[in-house]
Order: sequence, then structure tokens, then C-alpha cells
Amino acid sequence: MKLSQVNIIILLTIMFIGFNSMVYYFTERNKNERIQIAFNENIKDLETHYKVLLHNQSIAADSMYLFTTTTRKDVTILLEKALNSSEEDRVLVRKQLYDLLNGAYQIMKMQGVLQYHFIFPNNQSFLRFHKPEKFGDDLSTVREDFSYTNKTQKAIKGFAQGKTTHGFRNNYPLFSKDGKHLGAVEISFSSDNVQNYLATISKIHTHFLVNKKIFKAHTWKRDDLILKYVQSAEHEDFMLSMRGLHSQEKCIRENKHNFEEQRDEIQNAMKNQKKFAVYSLLDNYDVTIASFFPIKGVLGDETLAWLVSYEKSPFIFSTLMSTNIIRTIFALFFLGLFYLSYKLLLAKDAIEREHKTLNDVLNTTDDIMFSTNFQRINFSNRKFKEFFDVDDGEDFKIKHDRFLNLFIKQDGYLHQDLLKKDESFSELIQRTPKDKRVILILDKHLNPKSFNIALSKTADKGFETYLVTLTDITKLKEKELSIQKKAYIDSLTGVYNRNKFDDILKQEFNRSVRYKRNLSIALVDIDHFKNFNDKFGHLVGDEVLILLAQNLNSKVRETDTFARWGGEEFVILFPETQIEETRIICEKLRQEVEKLIHPEAGNVTASFGVTQYKENDTVETIFKRCDEALYSAKAQGRNRVVSN
Repeated sequence: MKLSQVNIIILLTIMFIGFNSMVYYFTERNKNERIQIAFNENIKDLETHYKVLLHNQSIAADSMYLFTTTTRKDVTILLEKALNSSEEDRVLVRKQLYDLLNGAYQIMKMQGVLQYHFIFPNNQSFLRFHKPEKFGDDLSTVREDFSYTNKTQKAIKGFAQGKTTHGFRNNYPLFSKDGKHLGAVEISFSSDNVQNYLATISKIHTHFLVNKKIFKAHTWKRDDLILKYVQSAEHEDFMLSMRGLHSQEKCIRENKHNFEEQRDEIQNAMKNQKKFAVYSLLDNYDVTIASFFPIKGVLGDETLAWLVSYEKSPFIFSTLMSTNIIRTIFALFFLGLFYLSYKLLLAKDAIEREHKTLNDVLNTTDDIMFSTNFQRINFSNRKFKEFFDVDDGEDFKIKHDRFLNLFIKQDGYLHQDLLKKDESFSELIQRTPKDKRVILILDKHLNPKSFNIALSKTADKGFETYLVTLTDITKLKEKELSIQKKAYIDSLTGVYNRNKFDDILKQEFNRSVRYKRNLSIALVDIDHFKNFNDKFGHLVGDEVLILLAQNLNSKVRETDTFARWGGEEFVILFPETQIEETRIICEKLRQEVEKLIHPEAGNVTASFGVTQYKENDTVETIFKRCDEALYSAKAQGRNRVVSN
């Protein structure tokens, strides 16, 4: 089915989209894999540095706890005393404990400690070093970490909220000398410590986001908060601590603008409470990765906060650029490829239309036309198939082993026996004059047909191929033979006339002169022919002429030429024959004539005058001697052969 120009465009457009979709799919997959590698590395770096910090904090907290309980035995003594004292006495004990450990607390603050806090076994606050004036409140419903430590009398570490702050808590149980449970001590670090550590030590700009829900709504507005918070740019349910290296411009406005398109993706990912990362291509063509690491509660059941880092990523930027370049290159390549395909298809379609037009033209012509290297038929028109009764070139090859075998071997026609050594048939045609390029072929009814053959050289996959045109000239040839017969055949006797003889004589005479070859001629005259006409009439005289002419024409050698010279005279040409041999031949012919008997006229005899070509002879001198010999034969009594 042939495609129209519109269908070609639609097909190539679909292919263009399909190929580019494949390129997009593979480059997108490769891009995402490389981006995920960058995400994993950033998250891993953030997680590693975070865990290193927690480990260091844990060691620091353990050291402070040992200092509190082991080095300072009087701490547990004071706690046991306070536990058994009245409210009035506890005030004094609280002051004593504060004075005892305040110096240590100040050193702890330099190491990042936010809270140094003692509570009783019933979760009642006894002493907050950061707020010593606030005590006696029940923390059972606020601090699950304290409840856990006092209930299990085991240490617990992790992130936990408080009434007015949150932090990374390290809670340890406290016991008296005799093993009595005295309550717990808290050594906690603020989230600012995490942010500052990652920014200054690890060079990672980090946000610590806290869920609003860990405190009551009004708590965020209190003036007595240790850490001050503002609405984060990352999520509307999370707050950001604005201390140290953070600012409204950089951490709120700028991040909100840079990751505006990723906001829904971030919020949906945070719901899953699993670590993740996103990236943003900024206006200055930088790429920034935001890595999110979840911070679980102290009991590890819920994400209460997120650690978010922001880092530039040349790796992702180069990945995006290379992906776009590859897609552009392939798009341009496919565009060029399909444009060329479009042109080729149009050209092919045009060629097919031209081919169809050519076929239509070739099939309407009366000439036989086909393409061949004289070994096989590549193309043929309808006339060829009809003439040879075949369906195509393969069918022709099955029925006719070799194309040249079809050419009938006959004088005046080209055939393979005329080929010289190592000569092709095309070369034979080319060296043959155009008016002689004629072949004779039998049609499907075995009738001989004459054709004028013409060649046009073409190219077929590197082989020498020709477009052959056969023009039927059978009728023309028949007409030509008819005209030729009238021109060269005597109408009465049916033998060559003087014109034909003159042509043959001229060729043989020139050859004898050039190559010094023998040549003999004989003139034959019917004896007393006038008597036949006078006595029996001209019709009988004509019959005598025919009788003698047919008899001698059938008796001369194939190499000799017999013709009517005029009136009752005939002539015989003997190429390559000396006069002695000619005399013998003529004597035999004379004897054959002598045997002829006409029904009315009776016996017929003839006289022969013979001569041979001699050096410096001309046609005129030869015939003059030959005529003299004939005259001598008649003078000597007729019915004889005389040479001169």
C-alpha cells in the first residue's frame, strides 16, 4: 500500500515522538538513579554527622552523670534528705544542691548542655539549674522520659519535649548509698547544638524543625521559652529555631521561594516519617539538595522533629545539564534523520510514480523492451511477455536457458556465431552499423520475426546492464526482400539479373586484384534462339529461356554465381578458379544443356565463351575477351566451349 504525503508525515511524526520518548525514558531513569545517588550520599552524610554528635553528647552526659553520682557523694545525700524533708526544709536543701553543682552546670553549658534537672520518684521537679526558681510541678503528663526512668529505674536517651522546650534528653536514675531510689537526673542538649555543630564542624547548613503539636498552641508565644521559634519554610506544621546562624531572609524567605515547587512533595514525604531528599534548580542555575532526616521521640514511636540540611550539588546540576544535552542531541539527530527519511520517501514515491508512468508508457508501445545483461532478464514490458509467452524474467529463464540461443543463425542477421573471441554480444552490436543491427527470433507460434535491436547502457548493482529495444521490422523486411527480389532477380527466369551480378562481380574482382586470386567468367548463349521465336513464337522462346536458366542455376557450384546477362545470354562467375578448371566445369554444364528437350521446340544447345582474370585487367577487358571466345564458339559450329 502506497503512503500519501500526509500519511508519511504522520508516520514519521509518530516515530519521532516514539524514539524521543524512548530516549526520554532511559535518560530520565539514568537521571533519577544519579540524583538518588546524590540524595543517598547527602542523607548519609547528614545522618552520620548527626549520630556522631549524639554519640559525643551521650559520652559527655555519661561523664557528667558519673561526676554527679560517683565523684560527689553528697549529691545523693542531699537528694535523700530533700525527699524526706518538709517543703520548708526542701528550700534549704535545694539551695545547698544548687550551690554545690552550679559551677559544674556552668561548665556543662559551655559543652552545649541545655538542662540540668533533678526530679523526685513521683516525677515532681526538684531543681532546674536553668530555672532554679521554678520547682515542685508534676511532670508525669509532660515528660514521658522522666516517667519511664522513674518507673523502670533505668536510663533513657532520646529526643523529648518539655513544657517550654525540647531537647536531646539523657535521663539517669539516682539511688542512695543503700540502694534506695531517689528519682532521676536529666542532662539534655538543645537542637541549637545540633545546628551549630553541623554548620561549624561539618560545614552543613542545617535546620532543626519541631512539630507544633508537641507543645500546646499558646506555648509557642510565651516569652519565657529558652529557644525562640518561627514558622518554618519547609512545612506549615513545623517551627524553626532562629538562633545562631539562622535568619529570616536566608532560612525562611529564600528557602520558601527556592522550594516552592517542591512544597507538596515535601509535605507528602514528611507524612511518611522516613528520611528523604528533594532538589531545586535555582534561578542562578545552582542546584540545592534539601535532605530530611526524621527525629523520633524518646520512645521511638513517632517523629517529633526533622533535621533538614541544605547543600549545593554540582553533581546533580551536571546530571541535569548532560540529560538535557543528550535529549537535545538525540532530538536533533532524530529530526534530521526523519527529515532525510521524509525526503527519501518522497523521492522514492516520486520514483515509483515515474516508474509506474514509465511502465505504462513501455506497456503501451509496440516495441519489445527489457533490461538484461544477456544472462538474465531484470525487467520486461507487456509486449515481451506476450511475445515469449512468459510471466516474468524468472519464468523466461526457466523456459529459455540462454537468451542468445533465441537468435536464429541466418545471413543478414546478428547471432552468437558472429562473436569474436572474448567478445560480448553488446560489443558485437556496437561494432555493427545501425542499419545492420537486425536479429531473427521465433515467436511463441514458431513464426520467424525480424527485429531491429537497440541498446542503452544502464547500471544495475555494479553489473553492465542494457535496456534492449526490439522493433518489429518483419513486414518491412518482407517488403525489402520483395523489392530486393525485383531489383536483383530476373522476372522471367527467376535467376539473378545483370544488376545483382554486377554487384557480386565488383566485390570478387576487387578481391582478386587485392589478393592476387584467380577469377574466371563464362558467357553462355542459346544456340539458334531466334529460330525458336520465329518458328514457335515468343512464349515458347521464353519457355526455352526458363528451361535452360533453371537447369544451369541448379547445376553450378554454391560458390559460383549464375545470372541472366540479357536476351538469350547468361553469365557465370567462378571465384578462386583457374581457366582450365573453368573449361572442365563449363563442358559438363554444356553436356547437361544438351540433354534438355522442350516439348515443342525440341533439343536445346548452348555455346560457352570462357576467360580468366589477368594482371592489369579491367571488367571491360575481361568481358571483351569472354565475348570474343563466345563468338569463336559460335563460329566453330556452336554447342561447344571456347576459352580465350
